[in-house]
Order: sequence, then structure tokens, then C-alpha cells
Amino acid sequence: MDGAGRASAPNSRSVLSLLRGLFAPSRPDTRPAPAPEPASSLAGRRQAPAESGPEGRSPSAGDSGRLGDVLRVQSLTVSLLTKKVAADQLFRHVLEGASDCLAADETSLMLFEGDELRVVAASGERLSLMPWQEPVRLGEGVAGLVAQTGTPVLLNEGDDLTRFPNLTAKGGRIQSAVSVPLEVSGRVVGVLNANRLVGGAPFTQEDLAVLRLFAGTAALAIDQTSLLQRTQARSRALEALLGVTEAFAAGLEPLPALAGLTPRLGAVFHPSQILAFLGTGPDTPLPAVAGWTPAAGARAGEALGESWLLATAEIEQAFLRQEPTWLDGLPVKGLPDDWVVPRRVLVVPVATSETPSRCVLALAWDEPRFVLPSEDVRVLDGLGRQIALALSRQDRAIVAGALEAEIAEARTHLVEVERLATIGQSMAGLVHDINAPLTALTTFAQLIQKDSREPQSRERAGQVLEAARRAHRLVKELLTMARPQPPSFEAVDLNTLLRSAMELQRPQCSASGYRLSADLAPNLPRVTADPHRLGQVFTNLLVNARQAMDAAEKGRAITVRTREQGGTVVVCMEDDGPGIPPAVRAKIFDWFFTTKAPGEGTGLGLAVSREIIVAHGGNLRVEDNPGGGATFVLELPVSERVIEPAPVAAPA
Repeated sequence: MDGAGRASAPNSRSVLSLLRGLFAPSRPDTRPAPAPEPASSLAGRRQAPAESGPEGRSPSAGDSGRLGDVLRVQSLTVSLLTKKVAADQLFRHVLEGASDCLAADETSLMLFEGDELRVVAASGERLSLMPWQEPVRLGEGVAGLVAQTGTPVLLNEGDDLTRFPNLTAKGGRIQSAVSVPLEVSGRVVGVLNANRLVGGAPFTQEDLAVLRLFAGTAALAIDQTSLLQRTQARSRALEALLGVTEAFAAGLEPLPALAGLTPRLGAVFHPSQILAFLGTGPDTPLPAVAGWTPAAGARAGEALGESWLLATAEIEQAFLRQEPTWLDGLPVKGLPDDWVVPRRVLVVPVATSETPSRCVLALAWDEPRFVLPSEDVRVLDGLGRQIALALSRQDRAIVAGALEAEIAEARTHLVEVERLATIGQSMAGLVHDINAPLTALTTFAQLIQKDSREPQSRERAGQVLEAARRAHRLVKELLTMARPQPPSFEAVDLNTLLRSAMELQRPQCSASGYRLSADLAPNLPRVTADPHRLGQVFTNLLVNARQAMDAAEKGRAITVRTREQGGTVVVCMEDDGPGIPPAVRAKIFDWFFTTKAPGEGTGLGLAVSREIIVAHGGNLRVEDNPGGGATFVLELPVSERVIEPAPVAAPA
């Protein structure tokens, strides 16, 4: 803390100097361990700022004990990345690890809920008994500012706290406090706080560096546990929907089956309102038979009054397309006065050619621009098809057999989703295991560069350092691909994305003896897209080309080309491999279709890639090359033009 009351944070010294701080000897702590609260409860009395530990010194034998403790706690946290642990168990471990690393009296963990931070776990005699219910808004208080800026904070008793908005100091109890952000791929997911009480030694910059190192591993473990919980929740939701469909197949009448379906849909998709309509014949109104709202729950029969869905042109077009359709409002009449349909409505039509029965499921949201994820729309589409089969009474055996087959396929897909989530979780742990030795390699290479007096040794250390940094970049790109990213559309230079994807695949291509080359058009216009998802598409296509040539032992080159064509940017990925047979080409973009052996392919890569491109307003298709091999052609609409700098000529 300086004289102006600014919180201490790591200065601009090199990474090497910062890591040296980790070797600072641990201080004995003879005080009983009381309880923690966030750094916002610091005292208002001013004292002299804490001195940072010595910089630039060599590690001593006593330093290795503290470093060993830090690495031990990190190792325990990393082990949780490969296990399915409950969230509260993980939170307790994170708090215990932070206390062990810093000899802290109190620790607390805060995670985001919407745009607010809430304490999800706290340790310490006093804090564990306090009702930490009040949320902290982004930018408010110490923790809110740490989360907003992504910058750690070190405070000592008596420091000026006026720069922290809406902070009420609770003086007289806390001697020193640190707060660090929990970051995953540049995204802040929470804040980790630690306190030492009055009478203890203040925290130092070395303590802050130790907590930051531990927080990186803790954030990764928390993020992966959240991802697994979301996947398991969706699996349970799909199982519930399948159970309702099984009720149709078991002979339950349509009205009670639809009445049981609406609250389950509400629990899964969280709409503001659901209505189910059931009738017969085209061009006729469909009576409302079931409904649901979060406040009133399920409604059926007389509770909906004599309301019906009008057979407007939009509704009839939805039945013709036989797919979920977004509408601005719902053409419904006769609803009770307390039932107002929001403007954003997704209509799921249900009908078959074998029966006059027709059904509509209408899910509505208050947000005018709400968009349901594509995988959820597919779930509703599949549910509509299964209800249509159940409504057909002409061939009960065929209906039951078809439903059983679709249910079995859906269950298989659920298992596949769980397996893919586990793979992604394991990859995160593997990435950390790779990063740990890379960090050590970088540190010792920097030491050699700084301390060696031989120019040749410094030059070789620089080469090692550059190779380690390149490996770290590749590992970071792998982790980014393994973790889902929120949609983020921006003006994207496709040439830059393609170069990144090719750089990631170049080592594997070189090992297999394949030539990976590019013919990228200069001055290529930008496209409005999500760079993370487009990067996933480019990587999928490059991996498929390499694996096809590996399996057939045919082909030696992969070429990536770009061009502009009539307001469209075209990307072509060509290979001279075995090509694609016509029978396979017709199904190559189908979900879960694969020609690979069981356990080697999921059948998701090309289906997901095409869906991503279509969601961007483009198209993805495959063509055969006249001389052998295949070409995947990707087309995206132009956003704006980017002028690339001309290449610098090599000196003569």
C-alpha cells in the first residue's frame, strides 16, 4: 500500500523475479486459527505498509520446504480435475489449500452468480458462523474490484480504502488481507480471499505470488467441476423427457401425458410460459389442453378457459416444415385475463400423415431477443417427432418399436456426451501436468540467461526458452478448444485464424510426412463470426484430412486456400488422400455418423462444424478432387475488408 492508499500488487519485474519470491521462507505461526472474511473487512487505522521480501536472492535449503508445501497443495487440487467430486468438497479443499499456502487465519471463496459475487465457502471460527448472504456487485468493494479488473490486491491494516466503491471498513480485527482473481483462459470466475488477524505478521508480495499460483489451479478445478455438473444436469433433463415419451408409448392418453410434459419442459428450458394445444385436421383451431408458468405451475382443462390456437399462415407453415419455428407472438384466443403470452415464442409442431391429430407445443420467453441453444432446439424437435409417433394409433407395434429405437439411440448419445465431458475434464488436468515442467524449464532457462557469463550458453538458453514458450502456446490452444466458450461475434480475419489452426496441426503433419501449405488471398474481407467456433471448425477439418490419409496410407499434401467470390469469403481445404465414396458423402454431415472403428470416432466433428457454419449464415460442403482426394468448401458472408501489409522483401 503506497502513501496514496493504493493496494499493493505485483510490480513489473520479470516472471523470473516473481517466481523467486515463491522461495521465501515460511514464517512460524503460533496463533490459533480463527475465521476468514473477504478483504473488504479491513481496519480503517493506518499503519506502515508491509515490506516485500528480498528480491534477486538465490533459493536456500529452507526455501524448498515452503515451495514443497505449495506444490503439494497444487498436486492435490490437480488430482480433483480427474475425479467427479461434489462442489462443496472441492470448495473446502480450495480453502484448506489457501490456508496451508499462506498460514492464513481466514479464507473465503466467492463465485459469480449472474453479475454478482457470492461467498460459497468460508473457513475460520468466526467466518464459518457468519451469515454471508449479501452479494457483491462487480466493481464494488475489494472483491468486486478484483473481479472487474482481474488484478490481485494486498492490503494491510490502516491502508486507505476510499478507492473501493461502497466499502464499509470493519476495523480492529484484520491485520492483513489478500484477494486474487480466479481466472480461466482470461475469464474471471470468482475471487479467493485470505486474512491474517491482528497480532500476526502482515502478508508480503511473496505471499501474494504464492496465492496467485495456487488460484490458477483452483480456478481450473472449479471451472471443470461446473462443466461436469452442467453436463450431468442436462443428462438428467433428457432422461426426464424420455420418461414422458415412454408414458406416451405405454398407452397413456394424450391429455394427461401433455399435462405431465409441460412442467418438465419448464424445468429444463426455463421459459416464461408453456402452452400445449391438441386438435384434429388442418386449417382448424387447436384447443389449449395444458399450460405452465414458473409462478402458477401446471394448468389444464378449465384453468385455461376456452382458449385455442388460430390456424394462421405462420402456424400452417410450421406444420409444413415440420420443425421448431420462432414467432413474434402467438395467435391464441380465449386465454384467462391473467395469462399474457410473451412476444418471443418457439412453436414445436407435432403431426403425422397417418393420423388427423395435430399438436403444438409453444414455449415463450419475456426477453425479446432470447435465442435457445441449437442443441436444445434439437431436443424439442426430437421430442415432437416422438409425440407424433405416439399420437398415431394405426400401428401400435410399429410405434412402440420406433420409440424404443429412438430412446435407445438417445441413451447412447447421453453416454457419449458424458464421455466427451470426461475427456475434456481429463484434458484440463493433462494440460496442467504439461505446463508445470514447462514453467520450470522456462524459469531455469531465464536463470541461465541472466547468470551465465558465456555467450554461447546464453544463446542456447534463449533457444530453449523460445521452444518452451511455443510449447506453452500450443498447450493453451488445446485447453481453449477443450472448454466451451460463450458465443462472441466480432469482425474476424479468416487468414489469421487459419494460420493459427495450421500451426497447431503442423507438428502432427510433419511427423506423418505430410506437407501442410497455404495459398491465402491477400486483402481478404473480414467476416462477422465467433473466432473460437470457427477455429474449432478449421481444426476439425485439418484433423479429418490427416486422419483419412493415415487410415488409407494414401496422400502426401494438405492445402488451404482462401478467396473472395461475389460478397462471400470461400475457404477450401484440399487433400490428395483416398477421397470420399458417394454413399458416405450423402451421410457425412449426419449426427453420430462415422466410418471409424468403435472408440476411435464420435461422429460429431463434421456435424458440429456444419452447424456452426450454418449458424454464421454460411455453408459447408464436400467435393471430390479430379486427381483424387477431397475438398471441403466453407463459405461465409463478407463483413468488412481488411488490408494486409505487403510482405517485406528479403535482403539481397
